[in-house]
Amino acid sequence: MKQEENNRIGYAVGVHEFDWIRERGARYVDKTAYVYRMVATEAKYFFLSRPRRFGKSLLVDTLRCYFEGRKELFEGLAIYDMEKEWRKYPVIRLDLSRGKYFAREEVHPIFNSILSDHERRWNVTCRDEYSYGARLTDIIQAAHQQTGERVVVLIDEYDAPMLDSINDHALQEYIRNRVRSLFSPLKEQAQYLRFVFLTGISKFSQLSVFSELNNLQQLTFNPAYEGICGITEEELLTQLKPDIEILAKTMDRRARRWGGSYDYDSTVAALKHWYDGYHFSENLTDVYCPWSLVNAFAFGGIQNFWFSSGTPTSLINILRTRTNITLTELEGYSAKLTRFDAPTERITDPIPALFQSGYLTLKSYDGQRDQWTLGFPNEEVREGFAHCLYQYYMEDYVGSADALAIAFNDLRFQDKTFEQFVEVIRKWYAGIPYSITDKNQNEQLYQSLLYAGFLAVGADIQAEDQTSDGRMDIALKLPHGIYILELKYNKSAEEATDQIIAKDYAVRFAADTRPVYAVGMNISADRRTIDRAKIVRVK
Repeated sequence: MKQEENNRIGYAVGVHEFDWIRERGARYVDKTAYVYRMVATEAKYFFLSRPRRFGKSLLVDTLRCYFEGRKELFEGLAIYDMEKEWRKYPVIRLDLSRGKYFAREEVHPIFNSILSDHERRWNVTCRDEYSYGARLTDIIQAAHQQTGERVVVLIDEYDAPMLDSINDHALQEYIRNRVRSLFSPLKEQAQYLRFVFLTGISKFSQLSVFSELNNLQQLTFNPAYEGICGITEEELLTQLKPDIEILAKTMDRRARRWGGSYDYDSTVAALKHWYDGYHFSENLTDVYCPWSLVNAFAFGGIQNFWFSSGTPTSLINILRTRTNITLTELEGYSAKLTRFDAPTERITDPIPALFQSGYLTLKSYDGQRDQWTLGFPNEEVREGFAHCLYQYYMEDYVGSADALAIAFNDLRFQDKTFEQFVEVIRKWYAGIPYSITDKNQNEQLYQSLLYAGFLAVGADIQAEDQTSDGRMDIALKLPHGIYILELKYNKSAEEATDQIIAKDYAVRFAADTRPVYAVGMNISADRRTIDRAKIVRVK
């Protein structure tokens, strides 16, 4: 099936307007039961954070259409029979991602444009265009007076201004004050408000822009709302089952060109491997990235869609310069939930930022310790993060990834031995510019560089994997064997292999039928590359 044929099925790629989707019969995964759960409670103020491209804006627009009483749009959905009144309320939607906040002079035109639209709608005369709070107050009161109903305020991407200015503290302080002014009426005008809903990427509880809003009900880690955005595995296998069947046929036709094949089960497995793995509560409900799934169905194949829409260079810069957390520790990192309650204004800890942005997710929960284990959610994020990281970590050495990828494929298909592959790694290390290796000459640097290189070429690896007697540096899994790599800096390759054997790292793979090899490599401080390597079969 051609891409244009897939698009005619009705995949609203990049569309966030609920009414547009419903009126055209495009695919919509029913989230309206969650909407009714929210609006039917006694609470008035709600906040939800989710990663980008996760359906937050569509959820906000679904709420808009519901509160506007547009019952006809919800026919056939869960809320259609749940709601009996379908009362119409005035809705004020503020989308703060409407522009970019890279300079002080860009802030006012964006805020002014957002508020002017609502002033025109409700015939409000602007008294002072720089008094954002006063303007929103006038809009809320006018909407209430003209309709006789309490007002619904929906704020999408509340943190967009702060995230855009994250590397300019003076600009961010200025923006934060403007945002505080804009949102100040949300508590002051409570008597006129029916419902307030805010979304963003980052949690806000320590952010001074919301210091007065202490009554927000946070849905971010609430198990009852874990599937409110994104697509759960149950929804994928039921509501989107016909789409999987079509995708399987398309992928099978393509795969047969190079001797492969796909059926329904293998297509489900591929979708899970690439796009599943997000969790937002201790229930660990599997949630897929909706942006990627819809693009895969529309395109008729699996690609890295999510990362092509943005890269975490600012976060990677923090990893490089402001923390003692090494890149290899990110997979399997342990933290308490309070760790994620971090302000956006000053990101010095990358863990909350990586989680909030979707690059890490909750993988498991230890209730006794009240401790979470984090990791990359899926192959799409893992691969995309690696490519971005490689380019940013070694911006002057990007082309080297191609040579490493070719050598890795030769190793994977057994056209080269591991000894020959080590020789490629030796040359690869030797070519890394001094501007990179001069910054922090130690074992962790070279381990992180190799980890980034392996990820960038799509290798199946585990890094800093905990065993009963320590942590192995990197385990590289190939069809014909598993290689446990231990790097030493200014020591010896023998010491590295002895450590693997003495600490019995191979026991981690006791149930695997593949042979296991200990690979010790020593980095010479003078040569800045491998001066000696030793390979020993240990299983």
